[in-house]
Amino acid sequence: MTQSEAPPSPVVGPAEERRSARAGAFSMFVDSFDVYLPALVLPAAMGYFMPEGSPAATRATMTTLMFTVGLLGRPIGSVIFGNVSDRIGRKRTTMISGWGFTICTLLMGLLPGHAALGYGAIAVFATLRLISGVFLAGGYAAPMPLALEQARPERRGWVGGLIGAGAPASFLVINALLLVMLNVVPEDGFLSWGWRLPFLLGFVMGLVYLWHYRAVQEDAAVFEARRSQGRRQPVVELFTTHRALIGSVFLFTCGYWFAAQMSVSFLPTLLVQVLGSSADLSTTAELIASVLTIALILVLARLGQRIGRRRLLMTCSLVMAFVVAAAFALLALAPRTGMPPWLVVLVYLVAKVTPSAPLGVILTYLNERFPASVRASGYGIGYMFGLILPGLYTFELLWLSKLMPYAYTPIVLIVFGGLLMHVAVRRGPETNAAAVTAGAKAVPGAAPVTAEGAR
Repeated sequence: MTQSEAPPSPVVGPAEERRSARAGAFSMFVDSFDVYLPALVLPAAMGYFMPEGSPAATRATMTTLMFTVGLLGRPIGSVIFGNVSDRIGRKRTTMISGWGFTICTLLMGLLPGHAALGYGAIAVFATLRLISGVFLAGGYAAPMPLALEQARPERRGWVGGLIGAGAPASFLVINALLLVMLNVVPEDGFLSWGWRLPFLLGFVMGLVYLWHYRAVQEDAAVFEARRSQGRRQPVVELFTTHRALIGSVFLFTCGYWFAAQMSVSFLPTLLVQVLGSSADLSTTAELIASVLTIALILVLARLGQRIGRRRLLMTCSLVMAFVVAAAFALLALAPRTGMPPWLVVLVYLVAKVTPSAPLGVILTYLNERFPASVRASGYGIGYMFGLILPGLYTFELLWLSKLMPYAYTPIVLIVFGGLLMHVAVRRGPETNAAAVTAGAKAVPGAAPVTAEGAR
């Protein structure tokens, strides 16, 4: 079976292609908004969920737990919804998962606090986060593959860039919203009702997303025919017929997230709590980084379409392994060298923006690696399961701190991740010529791409 197998979408016109692309980008935006919202809002609102006078360490632990439990649901959801998407269709799966995480977001925003439920408030919140994480995985396994399947071959890179830009766009909105709320809403008001507003906004965005997606086109007959043939479940097919391919993709995503997690999740903590920079400096840097990341994601998406996604990702992996690692080293040295704040921000931006810049290229590349019959399963599982080991970075950094100063420990994971990603991409094929849409034509002179993916 080759990647030119007829995909689960009809030949669509420009209007339908644009609608599907917008829906994929909106899906990434809503997903990132819901995932990272608690990490940014709850530190200021834990007084609502915990008794007065709780130790700061306990509050920090509970905040981290609320964030982590949502991530745990995503690998589970990638298996469930990836299989469902390849079985019954991208659009139907999107609507199911969309209603799921939209309702969960509303329920989180309506929760009573410690005064009413005691520690049960945290337990209920954690349960909703877990369930929401399962449903959010459907946002990767359905609308994003469909958007790329319906894009013309010469526009796939641009569509992938639009989807990838949804993540930093959500960070920009969350940080700006939180900054305004903390400066406008009184502290008592924020603890009682102000923290709910971002969750209610997330609920409204979910409804808008569902309303928009109802008009996306898809040929359900393809899936009916596939089921009538009595084929194996897509997840079973993925781990039997395409086991070499999913293994290659897992190594790629695992390497990427080892490097990227240090910038996406740990860098603000390093800047404020380890290096002693001000919270205002960190927030300002985050806002600037979001704008730059959006721009670079779109630029690299165009470049990858021109020179080849494999070639670009091989270069980006080495840049992460050495340039981003060097930036982290400079930040670790900043307190000793008296580095001026403007230079700290500049180095911070290099460390923050560089790993996220190829995100649009990565999303397109991963979808192009899989044949249509297992694309949603392979992309969702490969992407989400690659997050698991890098997601344990807190423990990995603590272990490394026994061997070196804590501020330098991220460098080890960044170099390891960048090199692992480089090896995985180097062993794989170029994918720009892969025919993933009905009637798509291969790029002239390009070698055919097989479903096995790894050479």
